[in-house]
Amino acid sequence: MSDLGQSSRKSALTAAVAALLLAGGVQAQAAPMGDMTGMSGKAGAESGKQQTASTTGTVAAVNTGQHKVTFDHEPIPAINWPAMHMEFPAASSVDLSKVKPGEKVKFTLSGSKGSYTVQSITPAQ
Repeated sequence: MSDLGQSSRKSALTAAVAALLLAGGVQAQAAPMGDMTGMSGKAGAESGKQQTASTTGTVAAVNTGQHKVTFDHEPIPAINWPAMHMEFPAASSVDLSKVKPGEKVKFTLSGSKGSYTVQSITPAQ
């Protein structure tokens, strides 16, 4: 699919999600990790079993003061998540001073029950 087609499809999907959220009286915004409980359909994630998953995305924002990073990420099949705009806490070993908004990256998460922490961030190939 062309970049224009993907962009158009993503815009349409974003608009549809926003409309559904607003119809329900909810304001659309970046979801902090604490609000993602129950999102995974995987038994391991719901039971509290520690999981690791990787995906790619674009860095949307970096908050070095709170040691958090926001991504527009692709789907994460390992934890049954669709593509989203999300903020995650980063492990203390992740050097956020090297991460810049607009960069396409691969990142790895670990956690359970909808609470995940970024364990690594590398440039996407």
